[in-house]
Amino acid sequence: MKKQKSNPFWGIGESKNFGKVAISYAAGEDVVLDQQLVQYECLVNKAHVVMLFKQGLITKKVAGKLLQGLDEIAALDKEGKFKLQLELEDVHSNVEQYLIKKYGIEVGGYLRLGIARNDQIYTDTRLWLKDKLLVLCQELLYLVKGLISVAQHHVKTVMPGYTHLRISQPITYGHWLVAKAYHFIDDLNDLLNIYEFANQCPLGIFEMAGTHLPIDRKLTAQLLGFKKSTANSLYTANQRGELEVKLLSVFSLLALHIRRTMTEVIIFSTHEFQLLKIDDLYTTGGTAQPNLKNPDTLEVVRANMAKMSVGLIETLMIMDPLPSGFNRDTQQTKPILFSTVDMMIKTLPVVVGILTSLTPNKEKMLKTAQLNFSVAPDVAIQLCVKGGVSFRQAYAMVKALIKDGYLKKSFSELTPDLVAKLISQKEIDQVSTAKACVFSHTSLGGPAPVEVKKQIKQIDLQVNNWQEKIKKQQQVKVKALDVLEKSIGAINPKMG
Repeated sequence: MKKQKSNPFWGIGESKNFGKVAISYAAGEDVVLDQQLVQYECLVNKAHVVMLFKQGLITKKVAGKLLQGLDEIAALDKEGKFKLQLELEDVHSNVEQYLIKKYGIEVGGYLRLGIARNDQIYTDTRLWLKDKLLVLCQELLYLVKGLISVAQHHVKTVMPGYTHLRISQPITYGHWLVAKAYHFIDDLNDLLNIYEFANQCPLGIFEMAGTHLPIDRKLTAQLLGFKKSTANSLYTANQRGELEVKLLSVFSLLALHIRRTMTEVIIFSTHEFQLLKIDDLYTTGGTAQPNLKNPDTLEVVRANMAKMSVGLIETLMIMDPLPSGFNRDTQQTKPILFSTVDMMIKTLPVVVGILTSLTPNKEKMLKTAQLNFSVAPDVAIQLCVKGGVSFRQAYAMVKALIKDGYLKKSFSELTPDLVAKLISQKEIDQVSTAKACVFSHTSLGGPAPVEVKKQIKQIDLQVNNWQEKIKKQQQVKVKALDVLEKSIGAINPKMG
């Protein structure tokens, strides 16, 4: 295609320099980013053309040619031969101009009847995002499934729990992994909610106030696989940027969960802790120190996930001063959206690999879990319940036993003589070790093996339900595309 000095649609009748700086400064990155929207643009335009024909707004001949041309553009794009021109600013004008040059303005000029670049980019982006969200949800499912798969082998592997990064109540490695799974389940729920928010079709709101034409927005929504059309045109226009903020808020929390987990694994795998071993796939050596194995992959994951909160703040700042309707500022949310989604999709499989390949040092975990009199709360409770004293009295007794040096290392040294015959040795033994303590914590959600097994079973059922939801959404898209192709075939038999 011959290049223009400016966009030929809004440049008609203007001076040769009209928009020159605007295009070079404001549209440069759009063309690069929009290259990955070409397939979605063609799909949206096909649905729109089918609707225009069915509403009697264009002839069968015009519709047939437009559909043929859009098919040609999609094929060229798949071959890497449809390159967007900077002078045309974006994917929308590039596609439209291609059709005008191919068929003349008498045919190509009908493409955008009843829609604008605004509602097209909203629709393209939502279709793109819906596909990406299903990929992200699937990756999170792999992560959750991987965690509970490993957890079920470690429901009895005692490890220390921490508060203030000090040894606290003992837990199990299985309990730790399931705790992580629940965090990622929260994130999965949030992403599915974002999917529902994005699953409404903006096409047909025009600039922001609709059109007097008898367009059928419900039909285009159906043909594109959306659940429904958006309810209010101005509200829809104002959602650009807000949808990104919602997604980045979810990403920021997901990133927080990932970063915290990476930090824990890095700490637990140090020589000082020696609780976990990171698989060699995810470590590197030191160029100056041959003795080192460094957790580089985990550190880079942690750094990359910090970009999610940065993207959220940047998007909020872009959106903050904007009045209602379309504002070009919102174009700048596109690179943030694309880069953060791409980074999250690249990162999740790496996180799955890291967390499912860790090797726990069971002996060191159990030994560490005994330190710092970690079962002190349980001993105090046992003294209260079995000895007939208040919890605060029992608490003071246990603290005195530790502080005054009656006990040197653990509560295994505790005897009835030291607690004035309040309870029996058997009752002391029930809570005096980390293992006994963990196994006795059968309260709902606790680390006892019986409880962790229940948690794993519950998560497994949820995972299966989510897998069905994702599969159903994928099927909705396939069915919608099938209906669209049949509609196209009825207009242009050569494409059926």
